[in-house]
Amino acid sequence: MWRVTHPTLHSPHAFHATIANFSHQTTPILAPNHNPAYYPAMSKILKLYAPRNLRYETHQLPPLGPHDVHLRSRLGAISTGTESAWYFGTDPQLDPHFRPQRFDHAHFPRTLGYEKVAEVVVLGAEVTGLQIGQRVVAHYPHAEEMVWPAAKVAPIPDDISDEEAIFANLINVASHGVRRSGMQLGDDVLITGAGAVGLLCLISARLAGANRVIVTDAYEKRLALARQFGADVVLNVREGDVVGEINGRFPPNTIDVAFECSSSYEALADAMAVVKRNGRICVMAQLKGAYPKHPLFGMDFHLGELEMISSDGQWDLHKHARWFFGTIQRGQIRRLTDLITHRIPFSDIQRGFDIIEQQPEEMVKIVVTYEQ
Repeated sequence: MWRVTHPTLHSPHAFHATIANFSHQTTPILAPNHNPAYYPAMSKILKLYAPRNLRYETHQLPPLGPHDVHLRSRLGAISTGTESAWYFGTDPQLDPHFRPQRFDHAHFPRTLGYEKVAEVVVLGAEVTGLQIGQRVVAHYPHAEEMVWPAAKVAPIPDDISDEEAIFANLINVASHGVRRSGMQLGDDVLITGAGAVGLLCLISARLAGANRVIVTDAYEKRLALARQFGADVVLNVREGDVVGEINGRFPPNTIDVAFECSSSYEALADAMAVVKRNGRICVMAQLKGAYPKHPLFGMDFHLGELEMISSDGQWDLHKHARWFFGTIQRGQIRRLTDLITHRIPFSDIQRGFDIIEQQPEEMVKIVVTYEQ
C-alpha cells in the first residue's frame, strides 16, 4: 500500500519498496527526500470547447492534500440530460437572451460528466476509512484519474458490481426528488419521461411506497423497462392525448404527485392538467428548448392550487450510498443493469453523443469503460 504520510521518504529502501507496490503507467516519479505529496502524475481528461467540440487533453493532477485520495477511473457514464444539453448547445445558459439569476452564462472550455466508479490509488496522510485498491463511487468528470476529496467518495461493497454501482449518483438525484416532493405512502404518481432519471425515479417512488404509478414516454424500449420496474400504466405520448387517456382511465383527483423527468415543457403542462387539486409537481429534469409561447402556469396551475417543486441536487452521499447498496443486497432492486443499453470506451465518448442524437429510441443509459 502507498499512503502519503510523511514529508520525506527516509531511506532509499523505503522509497523503492513504495514504488514497487504501486505499478501503473502513471506511476508517480519520486525522488528520495522529496515530498511525495507533489508527485507529477499525469492523466487524460475530456473537455468541451464549444457545442459539439470535444477534445482530450493531458493534464497534471494537483498535489494530493492530506484529506484527498488519488482515484483511477473504472467506469463512468454519460448524462443524457445535463451533459447532452451542453454538448448539443440546448442548455438555457447558452441562450444570450436568457437572463439568469442563480448562475452565470456558459463558459468554455468546460469538463463534462459526474458519474464515476473508481479505485483508490493513493491515500492522503489524514484519510481514514478507505483502503488502497478499494472501489468507490465519486462525482468527477470524464478523466482517467483524479485527485478528489476523500469525504466526497463512498465505498462500494464487494458484492456490488461496477455496473450496479455506476447508478449511485443518478439514483441519488432521483431519490432526492422523491424526498423533496413530499410523496407519501400510498400516493398515486405520474412520471413524465422514462429515461434513466425517470426509471430511477420510478424505482425510488416504489421503494418509498407509491401506490399506482403511470409513466409516459415517446419510446417503446423505455416504456418496456418502466413496466419491468413496476409501472402500472405506461403511455406513449406519440400515440394519443396523454391527458385525455389519464382522465379517461382514472377518476378525478387521482394523481397526488407528478415527477417531470423528460425536460419537456409540454410534459410539464400535461402534469399540471392531471394532478389533483392541491397536488404537487416535482421538476427533476432541466427543461430544454425554446420557452413556450403559451402561459405554462395558467389556469390549470392557478385553479388547481398546485405546488411546484424543483429538485436539482442530491442528498447525503454516504447515507444514500448505504441505502442504495442495501436495496440491491436485500433484493429490493433487481436487474438494474438492464438499463444499460450501450458500453463505449473512454477514448470514444464522441460515439456516445452520436447514439443519443441518432438512436434515441434505442438508448437509455450509456456507460463509459476505462482500461485497467
